[in-house]
Amino acid sequence: MKKIIISTTFLITLIVVSIYGILFTKKGNGFISSYIENRVNEEQKDLNFKINNFTLTTKDVDFEATLNENSYINISGDLSLFKKNVDLKYDIKIEDLSIFKNLISEDLKGTFFTNGIFKGSESESIIQGFSNIASSETKYYMNLVDFKLKDIYLDLKDAKIDELLAIFNKPLYANGNLNLNANIKNIDKNSLDGLLIANISKGLINNDIFNKEFNQKINTKISFNGDINASLLGNIIEVKSDMTSSVADIFFDKTLIDIEKNTIQSDYKIDVKNLAKLEGLIGKKLQGEFLTTGNILKDNKNISVDGNSDIFDGFFTYKFELKDYEIQNLNLNIEKAKLEKIFFMLNEPIYAVGNLELHSDIKNSNIENLDGSSSIKISDAKIINEVVNTVFKKNLKDLITFKSEIKTSYVPNQAISQIDVNSNIAQLNMNKAIYDFSKNTFNSDYNLNVFELEALESFTKVKMRGAIDVVGSIENSENFFKINGNSNIASGQMNFNLINHDLVLNLNNANLKDITYMMFQPEIFDSKTNLDLKYNLLDEKGTLNANLLGGRFLENNFSNIVNQLAKYDLTKDVYETAVLSSKIDSKKFITDLTMKNKNNQIEIKDSLLDFDKNIIDAKIDTKIKNNSFFVLVKGDMNKPTISLDVKNFLKNKIDKKIEDNKDKIEEKLNKVLKDKDSEKTKELIKNIKSLF
Repeated sequence: MKKIIISTTFLITLIVVSIYGILFTKKGNGFISSYIENRVNEEQKDLNFKINNFTLTTKDVDFEATLNENSYINISGDLSLFKKNVDLKYDIKIEDLSIFKNLISEDLKGTFFTNGIFKGSESESIIQGFSNIASSETKYYMNLVDFKLKDIYLDLKDAKIDELLAIFNKPLYANGNLNLNANIKNIDKNSLDGLLIANISKGLINNDIFNKEFNQKINTKISFNGDINASLLGNIIEVKSDMTSSVADIFFDKTLIDIEKNTIQSDYKIDVKNLAKLEGLIGKKLQGEFLTTGNILKDNKNISVDGNSDIFDGFFTYKFELKDYEIQNLNLNIEKAKLEKIFFMLNEPIYAVGNLELHSDIKNSNIENLDGSSSIKISDAKIINEVVNTVFKKNLKDLITFKSEIKTSYVPNQAISQIDVNSNIAQLNMNKAIYDFSKNTFNSDYNLNVFELEALESFTKVKMRGAIDVVGSIENSENFFKINGNSNIASGQMNFNLINHDLVLNLNNANLKDITYMMFQPEIFDSKTNLDLKYNLLDEKGTLNANLLGGRFLENNFSNIVNQLAKYDLTKDVYETAVLSSKIDSKKFITDLTMKNKNNQIEIKDSLLDFDKNIIDAKIDTKIKNNSFFVLVKGDMNKPTISLDVKNFLKNKIDKKIEDNKDKIEEKLNKVLKDKDSEKTKELIKNIKSLF
């Protein structure tokens, strides 16, 4: 508004000064009017400036002009050219401020109205008036010495923030009311003297426009109020300001602006009493509160910030610099923070408790020139079983403690980390984990050492025992995830590849007895085993195929039953090859098994192994030399019920006995029947056989 008033004053002065060399006649006035019209219209293309009345005498002046259709400038009053005194009244209305763009080098918008007086002499004068700028009630008083602004008084009441933004051609970020009172006795930048008080009330962010201009996603109502108190002394402006809003309060208790050095120094305090209210601003629901205090120094284009907070019940300090709008020399330190407080603030279940420390020193945050390091330590931590069980539907019972350390080096486009996680059940090491910011990819080696597999039962729901070491690598990018691994297990070699949801696992030259022991399953068979597994983690379906080489039965209930029935010791037989194939549906296995050697054959079709319920349902077709029978295995895998279907077996036995003693039986039957007809005897024997 100051530029508008000064521009108006300049225009008035131009009009008055232009008259000195011209005669005060009607013709002369007409010449001056025409000249001024042409000059102004040439300077501004969108302006139709027309002087309707111009009368100038040695004692007074009367000037009336229109600008386009609905704007005007009227000036009238006493004018003493010889004494160089003026006592003028002005009345100005501008419907569209953009018409002054070329004249004042500012792209203004909106309307402007003012009236007042211009009174004084060449050496000193005053401008005093009223305006309704931005729908306000504004009073102003300016003192000019040698036509230079010396002091100013401005009282602006209830100006509309959105209209002020419109006037200065800015997006309408917010609505609200602005009150401003300025009493500046000296406006010279080296000898400032004055006070300024401003108040913002009923402020409200315009989400749609704010989101568009600043690429945000605010979806909640944000209201705000503010107060500014400034004192001007010499070349220093001291400001106290605060901004309270529905999401956070910001206080600057003492801000010092050095005009000569072009520096700004300030303390600050940011108080968020309810982090949940930031959800619409940051897109993440938080909880709790946050308070930080610190200092800011602006030197030309560089800004330095330092501060501290007691966030996460720890001690948090930070420093950073802004150079060309990029963060440099970022230093973060968090000590004695609590893991449970981090989970709480992030509005996540409290999966674990423990202590956290973070130290970070980033010299250059530009991704292409990234330079720095950081370390994170977690200590004295333990899993909260009740929370993990509820959220992930697990059944953790034993105490799990852990500690971790992550050391990271930042190089152009990449963060390279060494990650160590140690717990009482397992240890994970990643010696070179690389995240590429430009490609959005993650690659790492890893070494997983599980001390006791039995401790993982609560996680996997599969009971196992023993230890295992797995070495492999991880790759992750957009829409692609791969992890592979290798391990020596059950005296064999295991390798696997998981690509997205598809798992392929191979186990070669493993010992089946060791596998069943590891899986807490009955030790029935011993062999070398080659196994191939294909499984989709998403739909939980797959296939399992295995070749059992050079195998033999171990003594068990099945071998004992065979021995009793067939008088045959299965444990002495060797099966060069046995073939197993399974279809997997979740934790259910539908399995076929074929085993052959020169003496016997054992087949299983469509048997059921349910690892979720730990039950088995299998029908074993057993052929031992000339004997055949079925063994039914049902119930708990660890203690199944074994029953026999021996009808065929008994029939064969009886048939053989009858056949071996056929002559004796026929002889006795003939005596009993007192009939020498052998055909009738044979028919009776046949009928007896059919009973079995």
